[in-house]
Amino acid sequence: MSVNSIQSSISNVQREIQSAQRKLTDKTKEEANKTARIATVQRSITKSTSASSVQSKMREIERLQGDIVRIQNAKVDATKKIADKTQRLHSLQQDLYKAQQKEQNTALRKLQRSQEENAAKQQRQFETLLIEQPSILSVTNNDVVQSVHDVFISHASEDKDDVVRPLAELLNNKQFDVWYDEFQLRIGDSLRRSIDQGLAKSRFGIVVLSQAFFSKNWPQYELDGLVQKEMEGNKVILPIWHKITKSEVISYSPSLADKLALNTATATLEEIASQIADVLAS
Repeated sequence: MSVNSIQSSISNVQREIQSAQRKLTDKTKEEANKTARIATVQRSITKSTSASSVQSKMREIERLQGDIVRIQNAKVDATKKIADKTQRLHSLQQDLYKAQQKEQNTALRKLQRSQEENAAKQQRQFETLLIEQPSILSVTNNDVVQSVHDVFISHASEDKDDVVRPLAELLNNKQFDVWYDEFQLRIGDSLRRSIDQGLAKSRFGIVVLSQAFFSKNWPQYELDGLVQKEMEGNKVILPIWHKITKSEVISYSPSLADKLALNTATATLEEIASQIADVLAS
């Protein structure tokens, strides 16, 4: 049975229990009234009561006692119905729990499959992009002359420990020149001038998109610089999504959401570094 069907059956059984409980209450009151009437009639019989009146009152008592027997039988039926329906209700509630668990498990498996398929699709798209679009992987001779760094990392400071610093070190270990503020900036340096130089002299720009990134001014300034470089004809932005959904990226920048991105939710930093290294080495 489906969840909706079981819930409908539960509602019907609950109504039947309530009806039987009302009937039991009504019959209990009726029995009390009949019993009280018998007591009243019995008290009305005295030594001075005529024989005909006594006979009439005794017939009334007998009739009332018969009514009480029928009432008690009805109470027994109502009590049994309540017990049976309550047992049925408990059984249906167990069935409902099992059906809900089954539906939840089915939905969870479907969601998991969808996430795995999306991750695999994203991976295939990224690999295809590396093969089919060499313009993303190459720079002009002038760019080579002017560029000093292989890649610039634009990020929010909140993401340094989780993503940025380990990623920069992984790329450094692969012999790539990474412009990363902790590697480049020194006391007294002009932040804006250093960032401008880093942007101008980097072939590619890694952008670590996160909720913290969207809330900061400097990362947006850096992103604007990378977008300006792309407008000159070269694909330079390599986006990484970190703890953020596509809808959140879309709300910030639809054009960024449309770019093929790596995701820390579906790939390790080592895997991300390897894929970026493939781009930088081409």
